[in-house]
Amino acid sequence: MALLPFLCGLVRDRRAGISIATAFAMTMLIGAAALAVDVGSLYLDRRKLQGIADAAAMAAAGRPGEERAAAERIIAANCDCGIQIAALTTGTYTPERTVAAEQRFAPGGASANAVQISLTRNRPLYFGRFLTGKSDTVIRATATGARRGYAAFSLGSRVAAVHGGLPNALLSGLTGSELSLSLMDYNALASTDIDLLAFSEALRTEIDADVLTFGQTLDSHVTLPQVVSALASASDGQAAGVLEHIAGRALPRSLLPSRAIDLGPRSSSIRVDPANPVKVNALSLLRAMLLLSNANRQVDLSVASALPGGSGIDIALLVGEPPAHSPLIAVTDTNQVVVRTAQVRLKIDTRVQTLLASVHVPVLAELGSASARISEIDCGPDSSAAVSLAVVTSPAMLAIGTVDAADFQDMKRPLDPAPARVVKLPLASVDAEAELVLSDLAEKPVAFSRRDIDDGQVKTVSSSGIVAGAARSLADRMELRVNVLGIGLNLNALRSAVADGVALAAPVVDTVIADLTGLLGVHVGQADARVNALRCGKAKLV
Repeated sequence: MALLPFLCGLVRDRRAGISIATAFAMTMLIGAAALAVDVGSLYLDRRKLQGIADAAAMAAAGRPGEERAAAERIIAANCDCGIQIAALTTGTYTPERTVAAEQRFAPGGASANAVQISLTRNRPLYFGRFLTGKSDTVIRATATGARRGYAAFSLGSRVAAVHGGLPNALLSGLTGSELSLSLMDYNALASTDIDLLAFSEALRTEIDADVLTFGQTLDSHVTLPQVVSALASASDGQAAGVLEHIAGRALPRSLLPSRAIDLGPRSSSIRVDPANPVKVNALSLLRAMLLLSNANRQVDLSVASALPGGSGIDIALLVGEPPAHSPLIAVTDTNQVVVRTAQVRLKIDTRVQTLLASVHVPVLAELGSASARISEIDCGPDSSAAVSLAVVTSPAMLAIGTVDAADFQDMKRPLDPAPARVVKLPLASVDAEAELVLSDLAEKPVAFSRRDIDDGQVKTVSSSGIVAGAARSLADRMELRVNVLGIGLNLNALRSAVADGVALAAPVVDTVIADLTGLLGVHVGQADARVNALRCGKAKLV
């Protein structure tokens, strides 16, 4: 009973009330101080640590092979406060919008293009130690830096042997005027590289459109003389004079350069960057522009040959439309851009006069397009495959036979050659047909080192089929039908006469096919690839 009066007296007793309230308030004050001082300080320190982590991630991504050393330099330059690298992982970053942001970085990969780094730091607590019993805590920051380089690549950039009258005949047909260039002129073009950006700037000046970007310039309708003059301005030495000569004689045909050239990430450029050129062979670029400007896409040539007197070779060349959204030269930083060569049809009529017979060898060729894409970019300093291309050589068909002119000009329909009369004698004739199909539809990898790129190395991907001696191969598989006095006989009595005539013509026809398709950058069963430039761009946060 004595306890109850004591409690009642304690309730009524108001002495030392301030001290008791202060004791309780101190706990709240210390908590508020911990929140205001420690939490605020931790937030600011973590922001600072995040900034250092961002800079370290970008530095590490920009120095492949030296990631840790680059990150440590950034850390030392920003803070001498016990920051540790808790984790540094190289991997591959895929900028795909359909993938969740946290899943776009994948550790590892053959050609790492990104670095993910985690930094930690011990941070002392001030008032928080009274509440947690700990004198410090660990703060952490994570950042990912990715490097996106770009490469420029092209197909059909081989420079063919330039001899005889064929190059002049082809250029004359494509320009619509009579050209007569010397072997030295062709060699000058073949040995000269032109910077695509310098060409774009020169073309912008030609059309008086200084406000346009390079991409907008290439997407403008221009004339063939303006394009060739711009090529001359972007080159030097003898090549410049040769191009000016061609520009002065070319017909003012209209063309759209962007159908052959895609500058990709460089499209928005307005100035030339001499330190990072995109070099393309002058003869290859000229050829692409001439093909674009040739509205009817057919060129008829008559070529003198080394055949006996009264003999010769007539050529009908038909160049297909470039596939939509597929340039001949592309600058890109993804593997989505595909470069294709244009389809080509050839009709080569070869006439050979011998003492006993008149031999006619009509060769038809339909060369499908080859395609290439960038499969990988490796910016490592010691990489033997800085840029890897995936190249496909599409089917090609060669035949001995005849087709109507309308069927030959219809690129939407496959060629269906009929037997051709290859030998005429006073009392007999021989009809023949043959067909050879080259097919290789699987992608083949082609790797270019930095030295290959700097040297302008051209690498050839060959089909698994026959790629040389096409006419000879056709001759070996010809089916003959002999007509004597109007009677058709399945005999080979005149095979020797046919064999002699074809033996004379086949090497010459093979040379013509090789030279002509080489000048066009399209080869029987082959694709010629070149990486024109590589730039490992600056890293950025992702």
